[in-house]
Amino acid sequence: MKLPVDFRLLKERYLGEASRKPWVAEKRLAELAPFLPPDTKEIVRHAVTSLMAYQDPDYALVYLNRVGRYAGSDKAPCAFLASVASRMEERMRYADPPSIAQAALADGGEGSVSPTRRVSFCLCDFAGMLPPNAADTALQVMAYLRLSQRAVVLKFSSQAGWKRHWTEAWALLRYARTYSRRAKTENAWVERWLHMIDRVRASQPEAVMGMVQTADIISGSGADYHRGIANWNVIVDCLVKPVCDGAIAPIDLAAALRVVLHAAADRPEPMVLQGQIDRLIASQPLQLQTA
Repeated sequence: MKLPVDFRLLKERYLGEASRKPWVAEKRLAELAPFLPPDTKEIVRHAVTSLMAYQDPDYALVYLNRVGRYAGSDKAPCAFLASVASRMEERMRYADPPSIAQAALADGGEGSVSPTRRVSFCLCDFAGMLPPNAADTALQVMAYLRLSQRAVVLKFSSQAGWKRHWTEAWALLRYARTYSRRAKTENAWVERWLHMIDRVRASQPEAVMGMVQTADIISGSGADYHRGIANWNVIVDCLVKPVCDGAIAPIDLAAALRVVLHAAADRPEPMVLQGQIDRLIASQPLQLQTA
């Protein structure tokens, strides 16, 4: 009986092999390389290798296509591309249980033993590993029970025995990552970040680096990660987007972003950060001073 789909493709997709050979991403990198400055070229090359290990060549290809929006024969030189490329790679390698398990196994190497990794996640992070429909239902139940932010600590180790089997089982879940709610949410975040960079570049070019650097407030996992995401949305919705839309009086967005990013570094509550932004906008719009 002949299967409707090539068995090799099914094996590659569901049994752990790369969905495409690495040369597909490498070919795209070779096409972009002549248009990348030397420092950016090295960042992008490292990112491609890293993302193929994190997920697969298709994932690295998504990264390269995003970089290609700013580099090419018909594109003007982009001074901030290196900063975008490095931050985008970091965000696309977001921390989830499979990635931490992968890192623990990689640190162990052949025959060596790495220290046990203890990482905190929120219950909503585990729901985010489910397909979108199932994840949405689980998140609604957790929100109703007020369990979304309940912290859970996972331990990963490359030591032989059940600890390594536990870690390997979590690492295998990376093959389901692209079908998860979290993957779709992270993809939407990166796209919105790039979209806002383009809007700031068109309206106030001197503020572009500030918009690029807003990605720095999102890092880690668990409560810290969710606080960073919430604060980033506050910065975009209450400051950057209104300025680009012309919904508020003109202000020096570059100076405003410096002030706000300095405040966001302390991970305040989103409502506190929103209050600081509102006061900043209200006080002498054209004479902002950096903190």
